[in-house]
Amino acid sequence: MKIDFRRLTEYLRRVVRTRRGKDALMFLLFVVISAILWSVMSLNDDVQADVRMPLRITHVPDSVTLISPGPENLSVSLTARGTQLLKLSWGDVPTVDVDFRQYRNGSNLFLTNADLKSLARSASGGSQVSLVYPDSLNLPFTTHPGYVMPIVVDYKVTAGPQAALVGRPKLSCDTVRMFLASNRRIPSNLESVATEPIRITSLDKTTTEKVRLIAPNGSRLIPDSVDVTFTVEPLIMKSRKVVIEPVNVPDGVRLITFPSQIEVFYMVPMSAYADSHPQFRVLADYRRINRNAPTRNMRLRLIDVPESLQNVHLSADSAEYIIQK
Repeated sequence: MKIDFRRLTEYLRRVVRTRRGKDALMFLLFVVISAILWSVMSLNDDVQADVRMPLRITHVPDSVTLISPGPENLSVSLTARGTQLLKLSWGDVPTVDVDFRQYRNGSNLFLTNADLKSLARSASGGSQVSLVYPDSLNLPFTTHPGYVMPIVVDYKVTAGPQAALVGRPKLSCDTVRMFLASNRRIPSNLESVATEPIRITSLDKTTTEKVRLIAPNGSRLIPDSVDVTFTVEPLIMKSRKVVIEPVNVPDGVRLITFPSQIEVFYMVPMSAYADSHPQFRVLADYRRINRNAPTRNMRLRLIDVPESLQNVHLSADSAEYIIQK
């Protein structure tokens, strides 16, 4: 249905010119004025609200490392005028700045509940602060340059059916620096730092995972995470002929197989295709000959298979044989 705005405008003009129309407009005007006055009066009243204020530690010397960086935000319950809360809600939330020089206490950065309330009150423009969380801060720090520790990757990763993992995982950095509180020493049995467990199945392409490092209790790691890359390549089928070796043959006896060579098929990562020359061995074990079998066939056994190869199999699992004495 198409609306004729011209006719609608003319109709509204006629309605407004009537006495009822004028009364309705006057009523709406008073409603708008009342709403504005109510809003102004409400904004001048004290209102209680909960605000999350960013927490920042300032003036930390370059030689100092905080073992715990502290919370990112301070949860503050405050009472303020509506206009102040409106600024906090729609404007930039003020940051609570903690001056390291002022609150340094021995080898700790220590702030009481009263200290945090005072900082939050100053940051919020003088609002009344009733609660803060956390209610205090006690952050140890150290001036020690830290201990360099190697990183060990905790992973169980499997490739898809037509792919293979190539080499060991690659790290964005091989070592991490560990910082301990001033009154602590590195444990004698701690030789490395591990990543959080990585568990991936059916990986079909090279993948990089950002993984957090597990920091021992009471320590801080810098960096606290690393990028771990798992290199995956497609598998390519390859084959080679191998001589069948008779074994466990008694003296004076000769075991002859037909054929004397057999083809071994295997799959190898694409980058290793040209350099792949595995030294397989295919055995014909005299002791495993079944003399009661209706045919003169014996089973063959494949050994010395490198773990890096997949889907390794013989072109045939048995061969004909004759015994000469």
